[in-house]
Amino acid sequence: MRLYLDSADRAALEPLLETGVFYGITTNPSVLRTAGVRPSGFVPFADWALGKGARELYFQAWGENTRALYEWGKTLAGISTRVVVKLPATREGLEAAQRLAAEGIRICITAVYAPFQALLAAAVNAAYVAPYLGRMNDAGRDGLGAIQQMAAALKATGSATEILAASVRSSEDLTRLATHGVRCVTLAPAVAATLFQEPLTLKATQVFEAAAKELEP
Repeated sequence: MRLYLDSADRAALEPLLETGVFYGITTNPSVLRTAGVRPSGFVPFADWALGKGARELYFQAWGENTRALYEWGKTLAGISTRVVVKLPATREGLEAAQRLAAEGIRICITAVYAPFQALLAAAVNAAYVAPYLGRMNDAGRDGLGAIQQMAAALKATGSATEILAASVRSSEDLTRLATHGVRCVTLAPAVAATLFQEPLTLKATQVFEAAAKELEP
């Protein structure tokens, strides 16, 4: 299982990365804007994130046409060999993705809302496809059912494309996704923090600590 943190806020990321639980960091233009990370800060942020233990870092290309998306993708990939370039599941995004993947750049097709889009990601040899669980549910769709179909279709076709589930809002969502074969999930720091707050575990730990103190000479 690979768990990622969906944020560019260093203060929120650092204590979670220190746990060793999280494989990497995902970002997009909205996440970067919220954290105040501008393009001039991408390299320093990458250096910091990778130095803190992130093994993969996702940046998203943007642009109104295929060429712009492709050029941004090349620029982002040049930051580090551990950068994965995100591109939207649009015609232009998929075309740029195909060109970048052909050059050996790892791609994640993002903003995915329908099962067939996972097959489009596989067709352009994307390393990952990122469906938005919570947002599908918000739109009145069966998000978990759609991701289950994606997982089944990718497995049935022998695709190497991995699902990276996004817009995951609870630990229960994480478990449900894993039972359907989803091995990569990205979480907002607030959701990630709840993974360490199981009440019975905390209570048991307090009991152990109290007992341990009585063992001390």
